[in-house]
Amino acid sequence: MLAHEFAPLEIFAAPITMRSLPSTLRKPESSAARILDGASDEFAAAGFAGARIERIARRTRLNVRMIYYHFGSKRGVYRAVLENIYEQMSAILHPQAGSRLPPSGPTRAIEALNRYFDLMTEEPRFADILVRELLDGARHLKVLWKERPELFRQIHYHARQLVEAAVVGGELAPFDPQMTVLSVTSIVCFFTAVRHSQALFLDSDKAHPWKQHLMHLILDGLRKR
Repeated sequence: MLAHEFAPLEIFAAPITMRSLPSTLRKPESSAARILDGASDEFAAAGFAGARIERIARRTRLNVRMIYYHFGSKRGVYRAVLENIYEQMSAILHPQAGSRLPPSGPTRAIEALNRYFDLMTEEPRFADILVRELLDGARHLKVLWKERPELFRQIHYHARQLVEAAVVGGELAPFDPQMTVLSVTSIVCFFTAVRHSQALFLDSDKAHPWKQHLMHLILDGLRKR
């Protein structure tokens, strides 16, 4: 599949929906799932330092004691939010996490990038949370990766392996796989996180198909000519 065959990215109108949660939180009617959803809104808006348990309680229409019952602390809620983000990213790449990527093929790396776009479109809060976390030094991510190293491997190592295989197969130019993964995911994440400010720089009377644009931009630089 070529870049021009992908549908435009409708970032401005993207709905915020609950996707798959950690196994203990998947029932949408459960109080834990409601807390995780409301907490994602709160951390996306305020970051870890600015977030308040009381506002999460108001967002979810649950009391503070219920939040502490499920997650123990604000740090515990935040950890669950980060874990949920990484588990959903893992599902793009890792077979044991439910990935539907083909086991092999000449466009596997591009398909993975396409699905990363789609995840950020469906859950733009993920980009908000991750950008804030990285700007704050990623200290909570470091703890998560230390305690659950398989999440780091399932995402970052597998993404590098996809790029390496695409280079060997002649699909992509021979750029450094680690830098390629970091650069590409950062572009998509940042563009999503600044979606509310894009109108400052763009003509409001024109449609801006972000997915199509960025796929062309990225792949014209990466695809082997």
